[in-house]
Amino acid sequence: MPDRPHSREWYARLAREPGGYRHPWTRELDGPDPELTFDALLQGRLGPGARVLEAGCGHGPDAARFGGEVDRWAAYDAVPELLEQARENAPHADFHLWNGKGAVPEALRGPFDLIVSRRGPTGVILRLPELAAPGARFLYVGPRLEVPQVPGRLRAVGWEPLGEWRVSVRAWAPTPQDWATRCEWMEEEARLEEWDQRATPRGLSYREERYIVLAGAS
Repeated sequence: MPDRPHSREWYARLAREPGGYRHPWTRELDGPDPELTFDALLQGRLGPGARVLEAGCGHGPDAARFGGEVDRWAAYDAVPELLEQARENAPHADFHLWNGKGAVPEALRGPFDLIVSRRGPTGVILRLPELAAPGARFLYVGPRLEVPQVPGRLRAVGWEPLGEWRVSVRAWAPTPQDWATRCEWMEEEARLEEWDQRATPRGLSYREERYIVLAGAS
């Protein structure tokens, strides 16, 4: 039986097969990658002295790319196989095994000036009061135009969005397998009849969507 998408076993398989938490399907975009907004907001808040906590770091691509620009980049994930890769990819960062529940590990107690989550867990929002330094910011990007639990959880801890961005770009899955893999990731049913009805020589079109929010304490 195939692993349930986004289960513990499913993430461990990603670490073994594609070699990390990365989209394993081929896609073509008709515009800029919608996560560039998140990248720009993140880059603008880095610098000497900054202390960053990353929730759901996967195999460590952001720690490898941005961690050298700050005083401290700490990160956690619940999948040991991904953390092993992260430590190899970003040896300058500080990685810990945690699922975001229960007591915060001593090494992750901060405080932090920036808490980030790139398509990762939103449960970290509920821990912002105990993780954040005065004046800290939370930066998140999610895989759909609406991620209702994000504003709801921000309100629950007394934080508010300072800015919200919803970005949608037309994309193409060039083969039926790419389409099926994309649907698996999004936990959507991959209907083969849709491919038969709508596919063009370029493949099947869909929307790459992202919801980005930058938040601070109210």
